Amino acid sequence: MKRKQNQMTLFQCFRKPASEATAASSGDAAEDVNLKETTEKETVSVLRGAEEPDVIATLPDDERDENSWPALWTESQAREFKNRHPWLEWRDRKLGCAVCSATKSTGILTEKRVSMSEEWVYFKIQASNTNRSTALTSLRNKIHRHETSRAHEIAQELTEKGGQNVLGNMVRTISETVLAETDAVFRTAYYLAKMNRPFTDHDNLVDLQEKNGVNMGTSLHSRYSSTKIVEHIAKEMQKKIVHSIVSSSSKLSVLIDEATSLSHKSAMIVNLKASVDGATPEFVFLELVELESQKAEDIEEALLDCLYTAGFSEDWLQKNWVSFVSDGASVMLGKNTGVATRLMARYPNLFTWHCMNHRLELAVSDAVDEVQAVNHFRAFMEKIHNLYSQSNKNSRELLEAAQEVGSQVLKIGRVLNTRWVASSFRSVKAVWRSYEALNRHFENAAGDQTRSSKERQTYRGLARRMQSKEFLCDLGLMYDALSELSNLSQQLQAHSVTLLRAEQLLKRTLRVLASFKDTPGEKLEEALTAQALGHLGSVHLESNAKLIPINTKQFLQSLINNMEKRLSFEGEMLHDLSILDTGNWPSTPGIRHGEAQVKRLCRRFNLCEEQAVNGMRDFLEHPESEPESLKPLIRCMQTIPCSTAECERGFSVMNNICTDKRSTLLLSTISNLMMISINGPPVRLFEPRKYVTIWLKSHRSATQARRQCTHQLPEYKHIWKAL
Repeated sequence: MKRKQNQMTLFQCFRKPASEATAASSGDAAEDVNLKETTEKETVSVLRGAEEPDVIATLPDDERDENSWPALWTESQAREFKNRHPWLEWRDRKLGCAVCSATKSTGILTEKRVSMSEEWVYFKIQASNTNRSTALTSLRNKIHRHETSRAHEIAQELTEKGGQNVLGNMVRTISETVLAETDAVFRTAYYLAKMNRPFTDHDNLVDLQEKNGVNMGTSLHSRYSSTKIVEHIAKEMQKKIVHSIVSSSSKLSVLIDEATSLSHKSAMIVNLKASVDGATPEFVFLELVELESQKAEDIEEALLDCLYTAGFSEDWLQKNWVSFVSDGASVMLGKNTGVATRLMARYPNLFTWHCMNHRLELAVSDAVDEVQAVNHFRAFMEKIHNLYSQSNKNSRELLEAAQEVGSQVLKIGRVLNTRWVASSFRSVKAVWRSYEALNRHFENAAGDQTRSSKERQTYRGLARRMQSKEFLCDLGLMYDALSELSNLSQQLQAHSVTLLRAEQLLKRTLRVLASFKDTPGEKLEEALTAQALGHLGSVHLESNAKLIPINTKQFLQSLINNMEKRLSFEGEMLHDLSILDTGNWPSTPGIRHGEAQVKRLCRRFNLCEEQAVNGMRDFLEHPESEPESLKPLIRCMQTIPCSTAECERGFSVMNNICTDKRSTLLLSTISNLMMISINGPPVRLFEPRKYVTIWLKSHRSATQARRQCTHQLPEYKHIWKAL
């Protein structure tokens, strides 16, 4: 059967019946082709045509490089092949197709069993045999098969008629039915990503919706399709976010943190804080980056590569990147070779900041190390935690004891460990609330003859500790102090908190802690009252001379000193920013008050000095409202975060996605899922149409013919008939 000589029109390409497509040969499995049927003589002529060229073509300079064309070819052979096949190009001794590389996909024009060859698109074609004669024949065969393939013909027609513009026009002419069915598939895949469901649920959800009467098309129903759709949506979301930030020249802050996933891969989360479309700055998840190494230079390279790939240019970053925030690890904030130091060498105006929540934890840890009596309290609390976290029997008996005394039992965790201070407060609060129940359980266990004498002795010791006046006062003191520290920690984690607000919160907390030295807090006051009465509820209290109580004033002063040391707001820029806080103004500020500070800030952050100075003067005259001309500086100040709590929330999302049953997910796939889970709107507000129209320029629709997915049905049970 001879191949038709006339070329089909674009519309005929789109409407071509599937029966006319021919399967690809085994030498080029990624591409389906329609081969010419030639005689043996014609085939020999085609295969040997380049051995003795008649015409010598002039190659471009970059193609004259001896390392460009395949090593098997001579320069004359390379010229002749280029003459005969203008679409042929080479890179690093490998062949590729310039037409297919420019087109990359046939989009909605894709026919059944016809697809682009990745080898030709990305220049991966090379000889498949070490024997020179056989290798030359292999290359000629591959070139011939590709030139006569259906996918290459479609790519040539697209190139002649405008490439992606033609696909865009074709998308606009697609029927509403096709778009609606593809929309339904996209919503299903988006639901999986938003609700942290496995991709294997995709085909089952499609079946469910079809049973409910929803038209879901015949394609894009597989787990693989769901993964690609989620990847497409996530990448387009990232493009839209970055484009919005870049086009509006918003100031940018970057927050990073590193952790290890359940798949034991080192990952770095990259978050941004910026104003989107001129609104108040907000946090945005950008990407989860896999780290090959945890050295400072490698982390810096990975971060910059992430920003460049996302769409931030070097020039734009030089003008608009204002701050870098991370935890206090030496690899991040080391003075000599830390990531922050390396970035400041590249971006001189970059402001680097150590997360205030991490600094608060370090201050509390320093205070605990200074006051030895706190370690005894921590050890006892750790023993209580281990007692109930490792034994279901003890937990059940504690609940029974709580019912006897009518108290509430909360989960008891660890105290003053590596977790944030709010966790320690919850544990102390749980012990305070369960005080009577714990004492009752210890007494019951101490008299339980079914337990060994060693266990009974242990519970008697715990009961004596609980019934001591010294422990109760220590518990009340820690409750009051950790309550204030927990409140500060949670306020610092708020999305809207700024450096100015953080400084106010810190100073207020220090004043409250200082007041506890003279006037006991609420819980310590209750403990002192119970100490005087000799009982707390049903628990009889006694003094225990062996216990060393915590020195209240020493502990509180140690907390204050270490917090002032660790959380100090020093530096010229922070001092300049404080001029925007009306609380720092004198009673009657002059008209030029803060002018020098505003100018320094504008020079550092590439803002208009004249506009900001005029805005500051308006602000001085009318402090009740923010002048429009001062808003760029205020937005810049709001862009600088005081904590990396958003990164910690991102890792929580990562752990929810990458569970032990999904630990084989690639980090790139986890990143795509996190992009939708964190940044994406709720499912009911998601509009898939704009993502579908872009998808159809390079992928199939839900209605195009495709090999049907086969579902593996469970073993049939006769009981189903009765049900």
